[in-house]
Amino acid sequence: GKKRAKLKAVVSTQSTGCSCYQKIVLIPRPDYASRYLLFKELILRSGGRLAPTLDLSSLAKISDGYTPGHIITAVKHVLTERRVQQLHRKPLTALEFVTPLARIDPIYKEEEEQFKKWYSKTPLGKKRAKLKAEEEEGDGGGKGKSAKGGKKKGKGKKKGKGKKKK
Repeated sequence: GKKRAKLKAVVSTQSTGCSCYQKIVLIPRPDYASRYLLFKELILRSGGRLAPTLDLSSLAKISDGYTPGHIITAVKHVLTERRVQQLHRKPLTALEFVTPLARIDPIYKEEEEQFKKWYSKTPLGKKRAKLKAEEEEGDGGGKGKSAKGGKKKGKGKKKGKGKKKK
C-alpha cells in the first residue's frame, strides 16, 4: 500500500533525473572570525588551554577553506586524553594542528562556485532563484515591509477623502 506508493514516487523521480531530496542546504565556508572562535571554543571544550604559545590568529588564517567538520577532526586528533594530561608540561602550539589539517583536502572557492553553479541548474535551485527574484520585485528592494506600508497608505487616503467632503 503506502510503502509501495512511496517507492514508486522515489523511483519515478530518480528515472526523470529529478532529485529525491526536498531540500539542499549549502553551508558556506567559515570566515576568519568564525574559524578563530571555532578553534578557541573547540580547544577549550576538549580540555585544552589557551597559552601564549598557541597562535590562534595564524591557525585561523591557515585553515581557510576548511569546513567546521574538518576543524573539529583536527582538534580531536590533537587533543587526545594523553595530550590533555601533558598540557601543564608542554603547552599547545598552532603547529600541532597543521599536520592533521594537511591530511584533509580543503574546499576551494572554485569548488564552492562550481557547486553553486550546478545547484542553480537543479529544479530546487531554479525554484529558489525564482522566489528570490519575486521577493525582490515585490519588496522594491526593501526587507519585506511593503505590505504594512500599503495598509498605512490606505488609511491615510480615507482620512484625506473625509477632509475633502467637509
